[in-house]
Amino acid sequence: MDIQKAKEVGLTFEGAQDFMPYSTDANGVITVDFDAAAKNLAMDADLTTAPNVNVPAALVTYIDPQLVPILFTSMNTTKVFKETKKGSWTDKSFQFGVEEYTGGVTAYSDYAGNITSDVNNEWVERGNFNFQTVLEYGELEEAMAGRAKLSLASQKQRSAAFNVAKAHNNINLYGVAGRNIYGMLNDPNYNAATTPNVVTVGGNNYTSWADKLQYDAANIGNHVYNDISKLWGELAAKNGANIDQNSPLVLGVSNAIAHYLNIPNTYGLTAQAMLKTNFPNLTIVQIPELSSGGTNTLYLTVPELYGVRTAEFAYTEKAAYGRIVPQLSSYKQKVRGGSCGFILKRPSLVARMQGV
Repeated sequence: MDIQKAKEVGLTFEGAQDFMPYSTDANGVITVDFDAAAKNLAMDADLTTAPNVNVPAALVTYIDPQLVPILFTSMNTTKVFKETKKGSWTDKSFQFGVEEYTGGVTAYSDYAGNITSDVNNEWVERGNFNFQTVLEYGELEEAMAGRAKLSLASQKQRSAAFNVAKAHNNINLYGVAGRNIYGMLNDPNYNAATTPNVVTVGGNNYTSWADKLQYDAANIGNHVYNDISKLWGELAAKNGANIDQNSPLVLGVSNAIAHYLNIPNTYGLTAQAMLKTNFPNLTIVQIPELSSGGTNTLYLTVPELYGVRTAEFAYTEKAAYGRIVPQLSSYKQKVRGGSCGFILKRPSLVARMQGV
């Protein structure tokens, strides 16, 4: 990725000319070539004729490429719905259009015209939340870190990138309190969540997977599968023939209960094996935040239908690195991001089950 490409996807670095020289292995691990970077910087220094402000050239001229994978590494929300850049950080609010087709057809007649095709348009309004963090480093601490062969400035840049990425993920999940910005877990436009199947053993009723395992372990694989199948039934009922069991599906499950998917029944079958057989295009994503306050939630969605996304995470700035400000013997740099949170366009394509 080059600097121009980074700007197009919401990353800006004020004053930067390029990323530091690097290579990437087969696993996507980045290794910075600090020797090559030093040679480039030395050549830049030879060409400099104007006085500088004593800012470390590595920060002004080159940016550590490890910032990019940090900012774009999936924090599991983006495995369910995609992220999209919208507008800029100067925009205060956004309106997202949602359309629903209406009407139908009837038998042809030269004299009939009573059935029409139309469209209902609604506009979902969301705000934009700009946030920031600041990194600081002093000349002495940078020199001391250098003796240990540490790149302190790069480390602090990566720390800022990590914190900005975590903030985006948190807003994707919960929105921003007190603002017209919602998250995947609290959007007000969801349909009501359903409840798990009730299993009766010895006259007692059980709904959670933990209880079903404890009191009917021989059939736990069936119980887990049946709960997810019930969730699918709700999704299918609300969308008719637009979806079927071969549709691309994403199942969100907390990592606290994900292991129940792999506990076999008396015939050696697990819920996950049965799901893969009956829903061949199902993807299972572990989202820790689906466990909260002792309650576990399942989340099933068709992420895209007929070329239209069911929902998306909208951001105005993935991360923007400001100018480096010199102090007496230290430096500061501000990093900001912006998010509109979770945009739910088709609530009927999301089904939730609480209490598993």
